Amino acid sequence: MKRVVALGMAGWLAAGCACAESVRVVGQRVNLRAQADLKAEVVGQVADGEILEARSIGDAWVEVAPPDSVDLWVHKDFVQGGKVVATELKVRGGPGINYRVVATLPRGAEVKVRGEFTDWLKIAPPPGASLWVSRSYVEPVGASRPPAAESAAAPAGADAPADSAPTVAASSIPPPPPVSPSAPPPPAPAAGTMASQRVVRVQTGREPVVKPPPAGLVLIPFEGQGRSVQQDGVLKHAGNLLGRPSRFRLVNPGGNQLGTLCYVYGNNAQLETFVGRRLLIRGREYWVRGVQYPVVVPDQIIPKAGP
Repeated sequence: MKRVVALGMAGWLAAGCACAESVRVVGQRVNLRAQADLKAEVVGQVADGEILEARSIGDAWVEVAPPDSVDLWVHKDFVQGGKVVATELKVRGGPGINYRVVATLPRGAEVKVRGEFTDWLKIAPPPGASLWVSRSYVEPVGASRPPAAESAAAPAGADAPADSAPTVAASSIPPPPPVSPSAPPPPAPAAGTMASQRVVRVQTGREPVVKPPPAGLVLIPFEGQGRSVQQDGVLKHAGNLLGRPSRFRLVNPGGNQLGTLCYVYGNNAQLETFVGRRLLIRGREYWVRGVQYPVVVPDQIIPKAGP
C-alpha cells in the first residue's frame, strides 16, 4: 500500500507543511495517537476511507483534528454546568494525569460531557484538540486510489511499519475468558547479583492478545481495560490499609513528590526484591472498583539506574 500511495502523493510528500486540508485514511483500524510518537498512547482508531482534517503534515506524522467518534477526558472538579471554571483546563487522552495532554481549554469554554469515570469526565473533542496519525496511512482527498486488486490492505491497528502489530480497539474488546497460567513465575533474583540487573520477564504462560485481569480484581466497566502501558517509578510498599489491591505501588521518582502512579500486582516474592529501586514496568493496566489509581500487571520489570 505504501508504494502505491506514495506514487499518488509525490507533490504532497515533497515537504512538510502547516495547513488545513482533508486527508483520507488508507488502512483498517489506523491508530490515532496523543503525540507524534509510536510510544504515545492510542486515543482512538479510524477506518479505511474515513476523512480527517489535517492541521500540519510532517515527515512521518500528520496532525489531525479528532473525529467526533473519539472520546477525550478532563478532570470533573474544573467543570460546572458544562463550562470550564479553571483558568486553564488540560484535555487528556485518558482518565488520569499519566495520559498526555491533547488540548487546553480556557475559562468559560463549553464542554460536551459524554460520561464519567471516577474523578474524570468523558467529553467530545473540543475544537482545539489534536491527535496524530502516521503519514504512511493517509493521503490527500484529491489523490486517486488504486484499484483494489492492485493494493494490499494495511495491517489492522496499523500506523507505521515499526508499529504493525495489531492494536485492539477499546470498543471491540470482548470480555476476557478465564485463563489458568501454564507455568509458574520464575524464582526471584538474588539482591545484589548480576541477575538482578537484567530485564525480568514475568512468566504467565500462554496468553491471548488481550489478557484477562487477575482473579479477585473487581473491574469498573470501562472501555480500554487491559491496555498496554509502561510506568517509570520507584517501587514502594503500599501499606496495610483495607481495600488496596496489591502490597506494592509505584511512586513518582522525581524530587520529593511520592505521589502514587499505580499499584503493581504480581509475584509478591519477586516484587519484594525490587522495593526501593527505580523500575520501568511494562504491562497491562486495569481500573479496579473503589481504587483511586490503576493496577498494572507486569509483563516486564526493568531495573533502572538512579534513586
